[in-house]
This record gives sequence, C-alpha cells and structure tokens, in this order.
Amino acid sequence: MSFVHTRQQGLTLPELLISLTVISTLSVSGVSLFQHALQENRMAAEINQFTAALHLARSEAVKHGRRIVLCPSKQGVVCGSSLDWINGWIVFASDNREREPDETVLQVGNPLSAGISLRSSNYRKRIVYQQDGSSGGSNASFTFCDTRKLAKPRVICLSNTGRPRLSQTRCDGKTIDC
Repeated sequence: MSFVHTRQQGLTLPELLISLTVISTLSVSGVSLFQHALQENRMAAEINQFTAALHLARSEAVKHGRRIVLCPSKQGVVCGSSLDWINGWIVFASDNREREPDETVLQVGNPLSAGISLRSSNYRKRIVYQQDGSSGGSNASFTFCDTRKLAKPRVICLSNTGRPRLSQTRCDGKTIDC
C-alpha cells in the first residue's frame, strides 16, 4: 500500500491578516479619494453656476440697455444685506439697485451645496452691470471655500469691465484665506 501525500492549498492566519490589513488600508484611501473628488466636483458645479449668473447679468445689461443687479438673496425675492452668498442670489433689472415688486427676477440662484461657502470682498453686497457691460465700482472677488477642507479654495475675480476670471489664488496673487 502506498500513501500519496497531497499538499493542501490555503492561507495561513498571518497571510490572511496581512491581506485584510492591505485591503482595509486601500479601502480607506479609496473612500477618502472619492470624497475629495466628489467635493471638488461640487465646488466646480457651484463656481460654474455663479459664473453663469455673472455672464447672464452682463449680457442682459448689454442686450436690454438697462442696469442689471446680481445680489445675495435668501428668499429669492429681495437682496440680502450680507456678504455671504451661501443661500443663493437673484438677478434682476433695476434703476435704483433695489428690487421693486413690479421688477421681474431673471434668475434665482440655488443655495450652495453643503460644506461650500461663498463670500464677496470689498463690502460688495451687489454687483450692478451697466448698459455697456461694465460692473462699475471697485474690482470684486468671490471666494469659494470648502469648510471640510476636501476641495481647494477658488476665487472669481471680477474686473470693472465686468469680466469674471477664475483663480486658484486671491486676485492680488496671494494665497486664499478661508
């Protein structure tokens, strides 16, 4: 009688523990990278929405030969008094910079996604586009920050000519302070 020895295949306990450690580390890294990418996309969407509102206001001012106002608004009806645009904004035509009940709202901006803030500089509580497309007053900046620090902060720099540009630094080239 002859005995055939067969070798059993499998994992030892140390091999299994090492494998589980590697898998869990990669999973945690993957979730973190996914959260980072998700928040970067949310930030980009909010910046695009606000930039579109600036372009709309400028083009409507030129097209209709009227002043167009863009201001923060919590209710989507009247301008707010805060530098914080997190609750949304409105775009409307006006001669006196304040929305009257008979003036049509051209656009209502949605509140920003959770964890993203938007503040204007230079005490600019409203942007008024003139008939020639300029935004008058001083240059303005709009700072987008992620309160969870998952996405990089960005700034929209608005020149007196009314043209916005996106920057990864403050408009003067310094680091963004959130």
